[in-house]
Amino acid sequence: MRLLTGLMIISGLFAGDIILPEHFTAGFAQTITNPKNKVIRYSGKVAFSHENFLKWTYLKPTKKEVCTDGKEVLVVDHDLEQTSAYRINKGFDLTQIIKEAKPYKDDIYVTEYAGKRYTIRLDSKGRLQSVAYYDDLDNKVQILFTGMRYGKGVLPAEVMKCNYPASYDVIRG
Repeated sequence: MRLLTGLMIISGLFAGDIILPEHFTAGFAQTITNPKNKVIRYSGKVAFSHENFLKWTYLKPTKKEVCTDGKEVLVVDHDLEQTSAYRINKGFDLTQIIKEAKPYKDDIYVTEYAGKRYTIRLDSKGRLQSVAYYDDLDNKVQILFTGMRYGKGVLPAEVMKCNYPASYDVIRG
């Protein structure tokens, strides 16, 4: 669930002084380091569209898709052949995180949201390069974006949808 919370927060990181594109696509590498310095690494692709729609496609070390519209999260775990759907109960105002982000130095912005500090780095073109924060379990989470492409217009709904076979188990939370 901490992975989902982090991903949900990232979906709102595009407002204020940081340019909010109508959509973007990128590769990502996510590193989670626990307080005992154990490291877990994930990588894959991400697509963002129309302020609240976000799709993370994990390719390594496991195949997984995480999709959200800002109100519900759908997690498709292809290795487990399982789909989980969760309502976002805490009412995250994800866009607000960036609206409150303040320049720290050069291309680095910081903000606090729900008692947590987020560090956001932009590339030389003002596009999102990385996000770092500590989650509820004191894990250090860092997400690096690669091949970031900003675009105009809304991405097609089928691009933003998590697809899964009817044979997968479905869990509603």
